[in-house]
Amino acid sequence: LGAAEYRLTGQSGERGVYTFCMCPGGRVIASASSRDEVVVNGMSDFARDAKNANAAIVVQVQPGDFTEGPLGGVQFQRELEQAAFRAGGENACAPASTVGAFLRKELPRGFGAVTPSYRPGVTPADLWQVLPPFVAAGVRDGLLAFGRQMKGFDNEDAVLTGVETRTSAPLRILRGEGMESVSCAGLYPVGEGAGYAGGIVSAAIDGMKAAERIVSQHAPPGRAG
Repeated sequence: LGAAEYRLTGQSGERGVYTFCMCPGGRVIASASSRDEVVVNGMSDFARDAKNANAAIVVQVQPGDFTEGPLGGVQFQRELEQAAFRAGGENACAPASTVGAFLRKELPRGFGAVTPSYRPGVTPADLWQVLPPFVAAGVRDGLLAFGRQMKGFDNEDAVLTGVETRTSAPLRILRGEGMESVSCAGLYPVGEGAGYAGGIVSAAIDGMKAAERIVSQHAPPGRAG
């Protein structure tokens, strides 16, 4: 049998909740880009035969949830990542909880049948104190809905590791045929954040194409390629 995959959707009030970037037989990895933040992501090796499966649980964020302005959403994201850094102990560890403790809104006393895969490690935390209330409520409602759709998804010992704040962009930064921004010369928007990929592999391929384009434009004659 091949590795199992899924994509689940639900509602939390007027907000959508869904699983994202499901990685069968994978692990949770560190993806921070600054010293004072914790960001997690998921991946699988080629064989997809690690002990755990993982997926992000995404809660819909609306414009009214953060400060107005062109970078209001970025600031909202940064505040979440810094809160996770503090809750993890300010040492690159990630805050984590069992699903059971999270649903009871309590600090986990440890981990059971599912061992957290994140390195350098996790710190038991009450994620209701880390996430904005509407995000925590959305994760709760999603867990309960997904548990009804897929038996065992809301298992008491399943692990929640925070925070994954960077999904595929719903908007696209426009670029021309040469992959260069149509409004800012020298800028090459690529990957998920720019709206041109839907996962790790497609983002990497998009970045490779952009790199090849840049090399072809700037390499000495006869050296391109």
